[in-house]
Amino acid sequence: MKEAERRPPVKPVKVALLLSEGAASRGGIGRIMANLDEELGERHPDIRARRHATRLTGRPVLNHLSTPFALARFAISCAAGQVDIAHINIAPRGSTWRKMLFARTARRFGAKLVLHLHGSAYDEWFHGLTPARRRGVAAFFQGADAVVAMGDYWARFLIDELGMPAAKVHLIANGVADRPVSPGSAEGAPPVLAVLGIVGERKGTDVLLAALASEAMRDRPWRAIIGGNGEVEKARRSAAELGLADRVEFTGWVGPAEVDAILRQADIYILPSRQENQPMSILEAMACALPVLSTRIGAIPEQVIEGETGLLVPAGDAPALAGALEKLLADPALCRSMGTAGQARQRRLFSIRTGADRFAALYRGLVG
Repeated sequence: MKEAERRPPVKPVKVALLLSEGAASRGGIGRIMANLDEELGERHPDIRARRHATRLTGRPVLNHLSTPFALARFAISCAAGQVDIAHINIAPRGSTWRKMLFARTARRFGAKLVLHLHGSAYDEWFHGLTPARRRGVAAFFQGADAVVAMGDYWARFLIDELGMPAAKVHLIANGVADRPVSPGSAEGAPPVLAVLGIVGERKGTDVLLAALASEAMRDRPWRAIIGGNGEVEKARRSAAELGLADRVEFTGWVGPAEVDAILRQADIYILPSRQENQPMSILEAMACALPVLSTRIGAIPEQVIEGETGLLVPAGDAPALAGALEKLLADPALCRSMGTAGQARQRRLFSIRTGADRFAALYRGLVG
């Protein structure tokens, strides 16, 4: 008998990836789970992942009313033996309270529990809770079989603030697929500044517009593309009041294809956020060999190496942002070297292949 014939068949590991709208989820978490789902299917056929929605619509009010129906659907999958591991993506506020229900359901049917901490300012939200609610959130995380953090900052928060045993905390960074180098703006055209994310205060849209309207930036050639939904009309009015209407384009919501199209024509990527975890858009920009200008918050300093792959400034500091941007625009060679270094760093540390391999190993370890 051949060796391959003597080996017992590999038992599949059935993983439920739980996120707000399941496969229809938008934003960073949606892209992360879509990438992971696809990469697991290609590289780890024994891992049978499936995305599950924790609400059936994103519309206000209706999203909460739809949760019991999504929970019932998930319970049916668990009862049918389709869930060995519930991989639950967690963000602040309603996401946490809603996901507690799905975690209890998974446990009731004997599934292992992996909590994946996303969402910006989870620490601030946690500290703003009443003592009783803080204890409830801490107990929720402590009861998991494993908790995934996307950087050292959040791993320390889980251990120091939520009381997680260090052995249960797994560092797995966000990952993106490799991309070709961005061609950048057309020869002779103004450099293109790309910004991706929800338009509003959290992402620092107001700070960016103030920096672009500064005296240092007014006399330089540039064009900015801001892709994302949110307070688009408010930002568009602010840009007009600052005299930037003809230089700043607001595209509204952008899907994966539009994101790639924006990054392909960009020369510099900017994310002036006030709150972040480990933003996917920075990794996507690094994958395209773009220099990154961002802020020193969350896990961003673990993504962007100051002076090597980009520049970092204090959150909310428009003059500092304008000064850093002026430095990049004045030195195309520096931008190219930072972009090259950033792409190498992304492929080494933030590849979706590496992330999928680490998740597959975690899943297999949990089911023994």
